[in-house]
Amino acid sequence: MNNSLSLRLPLLLPLFSAVVYSVAALFIKLAMSRGANSWSITFFSNLAMGAVFLPMLFFARDSWAPEHLGWALGAGALFFAGQIATFRALAGGDVSMATPALASKVVFVALLSLTVPGSRPDPDLWLAVGLTMAGMVLLNSGPRTQHASRPLITLGWALLAATAFAAADILVQVGAPRAGFTLFMPVMFGVVALISVPTLLPHLPRGEAAQAKPGAWRWGAAGIALLAFQATGFASSIGVYGDAAGANVVYGSRGLWSVLLVAIVARHLGVAEGTRDVRTLFLRLAGSILILAAVIAVVV
Repeated sequence: MNNSLSLRLPLLLPLFSAVVYSVAALFIKLAMSRGANSWSITFFSNLAMGAVFLPMLFFARDSWAPEHLGWALGAGALFFAGQIATFRALAGGDVSMATPALASKVVFVALLSLTVPGSRPDPDLWLAVGLTMAGMVLLNSGPRTQHASRPLITLGWALLAATAFAAADILVQVGAPRAGFTLFMPVMFGVVALISVPTLLPHLPRGEAAQAKPGAWRWGAAGIALLAFQATGFASSIGVYGDAAGANVVYGSRGLWSVLLVAIVARHLGVAEGTRDVRTLFLRLAGSILILAAVIAVVV
């Protein structure tokens, strides 16, 4: 019994992170809809992630191997690129479109995992990948409202983010055990924070351009905090247990949670996509259920 539970723990962490991510994405979208600038959200989110992982430097120093930190530097650069693409996708389209589209990351992880020596993905994983892709077709189907006037741009940014994050996850899977998890993660997210200063700080609006509606940054701060918090669970599941492909299939369930959140609370919070027609929400819910089936295939 205990053995069974220990096998499930690496996949329960990304499942928990998926739920928290969906709430964070909705909060961030709400902040943006009230005037919070996407570059500012990205900048402070990256700084928050760097701060969340920093305390790890005080633990398990005896397992460090600094000569392998090149993996962390590469992972940090790729994660930074994924962050930029993610927030551009959220700024230009629906949460219930952008977030589920990020589920395509599992496909790129599965393919990239084949390059890892000794990695042989389980047949159930490929079934899960197929279900995830079928779910994505439904998630991105249905009529578009004027609010989602740039669906292809939204999907393009989301796919770019998925590719960058997938490559970063593979580097975490390979590099974290070599460099030491408590050294690798702070360096990786420290890189994300450091790159953000010269690249994003000049883009932050000032003066009148920085003004937003009341409450915008309250939602933005909550979303940023949750985003940083969920990153620790997801990154830990890969860095400690080394199953990037399985963790990403489970993490793909965030599409389901995003659609449900939009259907239940978005309209009450004032997010425009909460008024979307029933048929589109039904299609996206059906697609999310397929992704949930993929999660079950991997976990069970």
